Amino acid sequence: MYKTNECKNVIEGLIEKKLYYHTYQPLYRLSSGSLFGYEALLRSDLRAPEQLFRMAAESDRLNELDAISFFNAILTFYLSKESQSGCFLFLNIFPSTLVTPSFSEGLEKIVSSNLIIPHGRLVLEINEGEQIEDMGLFQHAVAIMRQHGFLIAIDDVGKGMASLKNIIELEPDFIKLDRYFSVNLSASKKKQRWIELIVEYCKDANVQLVLEGIEKSEDLATAKALGVSIGQGYLLGKPDILDNMIF
Repeated sequence: MYKTNECKNVIEGLIEKKLYYHTYQPLYRLSSGSLFGYEALLRSDLRAPEQLFRMAAESDRLNELDAISFFNAILTFYLSKESQSGCFLFLNIFPSTLVTPSFSEGLEKIVSSNLIIPHGRLVLEINEGEQIEDMGLFQHAVAIMRQHGFLIAIDDVGKGMASLKNIIELEPDFIKLDRYFSVNLSASKKKQRWIELIVEYCKDANVQLVLEGIEKSEDLATAKALGVSIGQGYLLGKPDILDNMIF
């Protein structure tokens, strides 16, 4: 646990002085090797991202920081020349942030702005690290996001306890498997069997499957053989700032 004053000071400085930026990690279609999209990731020289969000939660500013990260990631990407790549942009968000009135206000500003955002290219990546308190309220918020052209992804499936329930209730467009499944995948028949089952479900439900955390070539080859649609991980590309990327 962090000291309360430390949390407040760090988060206040982060937000007020805008001491944050985003990196973007590529995702690739495994069948063709073509670029599919990017996941936006919050970064700061003050602390690691996980620490920042924990400190924000202890300072009662989690939803504020989360929303700032969400909208800044969109602005950074679509105000750059790289937005012309036509790629999907994956954006992490906590369930509690999505249902706050301030988030709705920020969304309206983005929607009514002059940003040229291709319809159906923004993917709302639901953070599985937080429990959905009111599924009905959350489903309503998700429905509004879909009306604005957002697609839905369930993140870190296989890590959180509520993953299967959320897949059923939210009917996502993407399922992102936790990196646990990619580690030593080539040597684990049990992991391979689980992925086969999930691939089969995704085909029936018209859902695209993303395998996170791919770091070894043999695990990448196994994922391809199993029919995984999309891959993400250090082997395929590390997170980086837009200026360093080649589109």
